[in-house]
Amino acid sequence: MKKSLYLFAFLPLFFSSCLTYKTVKSTSTVPAGTEVSYAKVINPAYAKDYIGADIITEVQFYTPGASNAWQTKIPKNHIVFQVIPIGGSAKDAPFGGGALGDYVFVPKSQGDLIFNLQQGDRIQLRGGTRIRKAYIGGVELIEFIATSVTKL
Repeated sequence: MKKSLYLFAFLPLFFSSCLTYKTVKSTSTVPAGTEVSYAKVINPAYAKDYIGADIITEVQFYTPGASNAWQTKIPKNHIVFQVIPIGGSAKDAPFGGGALGDYVFVPKSQGDLIFNLQQGDRIQLRGGTRIRKAYIGGVELIEFIATSVTKL
């Protein structure tokens, strides 16, 4: 009986620690205003090069808001929306949560533009990546922190 009680007490702690992330520190030395293909920006081999950078990239708007199937931490005074590479498609969300784009965060002051965009609209993002790495399993979430968004 005691062993079962310990097991039930341990399981929630174990599963919640699987979803705990740490943010990878900024390492960017890319000159401000550098234009970079979005496919390269979100590629795990290159994403660390753009942490905290001030780069410019173009994407297609997918949808406002975040999926309930994916854990993310929205920076204070920012809103979240999803994008896909130009000509690309959304990914399948984990656990059958439907389709999912890549997360972008932008200051709330630019929120009106986001809520007036239609799926497929081309937009220009300026900012850099944020990478959050799971403590267990090492899964990396690559997100984009935009300082500005412009409709093209």
